[in-house]
Amino acid sequence: MTKIALLAACGLTASLAYGQPAWTAGAKVAPVAVGQSPNSSAFGSRVYFAGQPSQADLAEYAKLGVKTVVNLRMPAEMEKLGFDEATAAKAAGMKYVNVPFSGMPSDGDLAKIYAELNKSGEGKVLMHCASSNRVGVAWASFRGAEHGLPAEAALSEGKAAGLKSPALEKLTREKLSLKQ
Repeated sequence: MTKIALLAACGLTASLAYGQPAWTAGAKVAPVAVGQSPNSSAFGSRVYFAGQPSQADLAEYAKLGVKTVVNLRMPAEMEKLGFDEATAAKAAGMKYVNVPFSGMPSDGDLAKIYAELNKSGEGKVLMHCASSNRVGVAWASFRGAEHGLPAEAALSEGKAAGLKSPALEKLTREKLSLKQ
């Protein structure tokens, strides 16, 4: 009996056979409108991606059940925002996590991001940066490293989540190739 047939006989999903948790089964990255958030999309109903949300947008994400906001923006970027995002997220009942990076995130930064994304099965997560470009890097890296997606499939999801920069795509591709 093959591994997949054995898992199916036990009532487990095929996604579990490849290291993916049940909440990822059948999920894809697709555009979704949430307030005025630029470049917003979602992976199934558990993980949202966006460019910088406004204070009102954060309240909209909270209404959708988002429990954690993961902000990838650098401190200098946040100073120009016009509101305190951490306070706004907390006021809306959400946990706020800032893992700032530019370029390719360090392994330590990725570990922090992965830890929050791995909790998506317990509560919805919003991950954002300025445009969703860094979000795509983090998502592709996560799906490749944590869920065992082949590099091209992980990159495809990263692009759907916002990865647009050819330079960041190249760095992400290199990172994914090292993991496989």
